[in-house]
Amino acid sequence: MEILIAGLILVAFMAYASTRIKRSAAKAFEAETVETQTFVIKKPDGFLNVINGDPQFAFEAYSKEFGTGDASPIRMGTATIKISDAGSDPAVALKESGTNIASNIKEVIGEKHYRIIEGKRVNKGTDIRVLYKIAESKGKVFVLEIAAVPEAPDEFSYKIESMLNSFEIK
Repeated sequence: MEILIAGLILVAFMAYASTRIKRSAAKAFEAETVETQTFVIKKPDGFLNVINGDPQFAFEAYSKEFGTGDASPIRMGTATIKISDAGSDPAVALKESGTNIASNIKEVIGEKHYRIIEGKRVNKGTDIRVLYKIAESKGKVFVLEIAAVPEAPDEFSYKIESMLNSFEIK
């Protein structure tokens, strides 16, 4: 009888722990605003903000979903922010890295000047749509890069566009 009671308590504890883990994991993929001393970006739902990820990035996020068909091993979307010292033109570096630039738009938000560049590059044999938002402030260059598989649904495309538009440097 004691073994049955101990077994029931163990099963109840495991069910409780499993539920808490699932809730925490689901909460991590909810929309949130990430604000640092130098920039602000709104991460849409369905993206996970990587904490203590690659040290070359000030911000890193990826989508929960993967692409379909040939793009099935690739995440549907990724986003990174890289901060470097000012000096060279980031658009030149993008071309040298194999990104084919389709458009290059300039915009001003407040007193800050931004460049939005759209292009394509190949990842694991699949063409990937890449969006960049580049700004310079206080001797630093901020480069937001959002990559998405081309067959992403319209709702997903809206999410990455809203993330791109939400990025602002302080």
